[in-house]
Amino acid sequence: MDEIIEQKLADKLARKSQKTPKGFIDSIQGGFITGWALDPSSGKQTPYVSLEVNGTIYGRAPANIYRKDLEQAGITNGCHGFILPIDELLKEKSPAKAKIRINTSVIAETQIDLAPQEGNFWFGFEKLENCDLFGSLISESFQGEKKLSLLREGVEIASSYCAIKKGHNVIKLTLPVGYFDDDYHLLSLGVAGFPFSLWTSTLQLKGITTPWDYLKTSYKEPGFLAFSQHAKFRYDSLRRQSEAIASGKLVGVGHADLYQAHDEVVKGWKDRTTFPPLKLPKVEQPEVSIIIPAYNKLELTYHAVASIILAFNEATYEVIVADDHSEDQTKDIGNIIENIVHVRHKENLRFLLSCNQAAKKAKGDYLVFLNNDTEVTSFWLDELILPFKQANNVGATGAKLLHEDGRLQDAGGIIWGSGKPWNVGNGANALAPEYNYTREPDYLTGAALCIAKSVWDNVRGFSEEYAPCYYEDTDIAFKVRELGLKTLYCPFSQVIHFEGQSHGRDITKGLKQYQAVNAETFKAKWFSAYKDHEKEGLNLGIEKDRNVDHRVLVLDYATPNLHADAGSYAAIQEMELLVSLGMKVTFVPENMAHMGKLTHELQRKGIEVLYAPFYSSVFDVVEKRIGEFDSVYITRFSVAEKYLDAIKARSEAKIVFNNADLHFLRELRAAQSTQEYSKEQALLTRGRELSVMNQVDAILSYNDIEHAVLQSHDIDADKIFHCPWVAAPKKIQQSFAERHHIGFIGGFNHHPNVEAVKFFAKDVMPLINKKKPGIKFYVYGSNPSDSVKALASDSVVIKGWVPSLDEVFISHRIMVAPLLSGAGIKGKVVESMSYGCPQVLTKFAAEATGLSHKISAWIQDDAEGLAEGVLTLYDNETLWHKFQENSAILVNELFTREKGLAKMARAFAHVGIYTKIKT
Repeated sequence: MDEIIEQKLADKLARKSQKTPKGFIDSIQGGFITGWALDPSSGKQTPYVSLEVNGTIYGRAPANIYRKDLEQAGITNGCHGFILPIDELLKEKSPAKAKIRINTSVIAETQIDLAPQEGNFWFGFEKLENCDLFGSLISESFQGEKKLSLLREGVEIASSYCAIKKGHNVIKLTLPVGYFDDDYHLLSLGVAGFPFSLWTSTLQLKGITTPWDYLKTSYKEPGFLAFSQHAKFRYDSLRRQSEAIASGKLVGVGHADLYQAHDEVVKGWKDRTTFPPLKLPKVEQPEVSIIIPAYNKLELTYHAVASIILAFNEATYEVIVADDHSEDQTKDIGNIIENIVHVRHKENLRFLLSCNQAAKKAKGDYLVFLNNDTEVTSFWLDELILPFKQANNVGATGAKLLHEDGRLQDAGGIIWGSGKPWNVGNGANALAPEYNYTREPDYLTGAALCIAKSVWDNVRGFSEEYAPCYYEDTDIAFKVRELGLKTLYCPFSQVIHFEGQSHGRDITKGLKQYQAVNAETFKAKWFSAYKDHEKEGLNLGIEKDRNVDHRVLVLDYATPNLHADAGSYAAIQEMELLVSLGMKVTFVPENMAHMGKLTHELQRKGIEVLYAPFYSSVFDVVEKRIGEFDSVYITRFSVAEKYLDAIKARSEAKIVFNNADLHFLRELRAAQSTQEYSKEQALLTRGRELSVMNQVDAILSYNDIEHAVLQSHDIDADKIFHCPWVAAPKKIQQSFAERHHIGFIGGFNHHPNVEAVKFFAKDVMPLINKKKPGIKFYVYGSNPSDSVKALASDSVVIKGWVPSLDEVFISHRIMVAPLLSGAGIKGKVVESMSYGCPQVLTKFAAEATGLSHKISAWIQDDAEGLAEGVLTLYDNETLWHKFQENSAILVNELFTREKGLAKMARAFAHVGIYTKIKT
């Protein structure tokens, strides 16, 4: 018998060991920790490893890199390597023991000493020429031989032993030819014995380095079409336009016209002598009038129009060529490009007067002035007019300008205190976060400028005192703002500008000489508007954002997804409120990932979003940027506890903490009802949560119950504030008779939603169907688990994620929220109130909403009470309308945008940050 028991114990231990995460640290060099990690319990999901030092997480990375040595060693398929960057903040913790974790399991430990033993090193990248990387290495004190390592995504691909002297050293490293594959590679440079990376950048390693101008005649050769720096824009346009033609959305332009325009754009404007026919769409009442001023140089104008035809936009448009009495083939452009509006002046009016005259012929609601030495990209037009449609205080917008090589040329201009203009971002990486959010600059470049026709008429166009040209675009921006309207830079309207082709670059010749003359005219006219701006060249990062009263850094665990969960909706609303209060908001997701559409949605709202590879971690952001912020707004205690020490050590910024909900209260409730958590777990959470709250300057919490709980734990009542929730009333489209069945909505990564649906499907629906067969329970929400899907039956319909909530709330007669635990406010409940859909819910779901039993909702906690509510409300139209009307009153009293602004302003006023909103 003892042998059987021993064998069973041995088998159990063996099975446990097979499921235990394990791993190894291979090396620490060049700013990276490399190793491998395996989590047998993760199944097909990629395990993530974390770097922990002294109880704080300093980095996270997937363990999914293929390594042949791992496969040969029998470690499954070998796809378990990881590379973790070493954050420079760890200098302060060194020496210390580092732990590599998968979730709560420590898989490897090592002693790290990150203090430089031989002084500091710095590296400046200079150029990549053929296969060689050149730069300058500066040694603080070391002299002797050192190994330099070039790493690609943390793996060494080249090295060289160099004789180093104190001071400046010229460095050359040869890259393996196998990496020159036209792709982008994350490269970094390290030196032996120095723990941090000296340089990190993303470079495109081109297999053919011949300039495109010499290759464009070969564009029909297989593989060459994509060699242009702007091929990605052209491919995107070609695909979208082809779809529009095929679906019938683009009328009057066929595939042949599109392909002709594409081929002409690819050929480029240089050395062009022939002009095959092009065709613009014919529009009687265009939304936008694109005005292209032109004097000779038809090759440029032709290229610009071809790119307009190729680029995809939803907006309808006309193209007006303001022909300034050209002497070349421009005078025949009406015969070359079908449906173009050719406005030919009888004499050479020069740029400014030519534009003013052409604008009189425009039919559109918006005027877009476009230089003829440009190439536009898809959505350039839609992005320029979008701000006008979203707000009524916008007067003018401007595009992002790109150089021919893809670098940034202009991201909205500023005027220094000297009166001198400055193109923000010129020569920088066009993808850098600093240049990719909507913001208010001092002026917008006239090379791609949009202005509402009504505003143009109000300011009487370009001021003729600047004739013939220069400073007219700067001046009109100041005139627009004098009307109380905004001028906005739109980063996703991208236009390639072949700078200097229209007027050249020599300021002593031709029209270019008026640049200096008109500079003095501008300075004298607008001195009072710019005199308090910064001295020339100082604090560009601050100066580029106008009309900003305060700056706030917002930290959260990930980029919010408005379409996935209520927490994301709340996060976006809170950031929008901060922007409306006059704050420049900089958002940092903990995972540092650019999330495509989700990131763009925030950037369009005027929110700067920081992401990799421009910033490697939240700690990197704190190290580089924390000095510019007046406050830090952190959501969730699990995020706050990691970064509070680093923030406080480097800044006096006030910390406003939004806990989303009181986690330990939710866990205690769950321990009593659903056993999702144990009481011990909840108490551990309480310690962590209260520790964070004791360190911050203000706390935002959704309801009075949470406020009372916090005060009972000695949290200062003066620093606790109600967190705003904004939910505007929606237009009610469906009547009582037109609605059917009952619905639930909620993301299923949140366990209370899973428990609620299971409880309602198993315990409540049988009671409902027993008395009223035919009523169905529809379940909506992202990521339904297998256990949720298994609830499907004749009366339970699992719909999962839906792109829009409108149909959910207006088609169901009743919404239910049978939550058995929880805390904070339930977004699903407030949304249902705003949509006018009466609800049956539990007391946990009703918290912080103002709903009352039998007055504005049916609130019960047991299955019988919930079933009674559904059966009563389903057939009682009078009660149904009573709930609907009273819910609408609550929305207007508690959840308006004005109420949200006041609540947010009150919290920030407490920490000494005052806004224009009265609290």
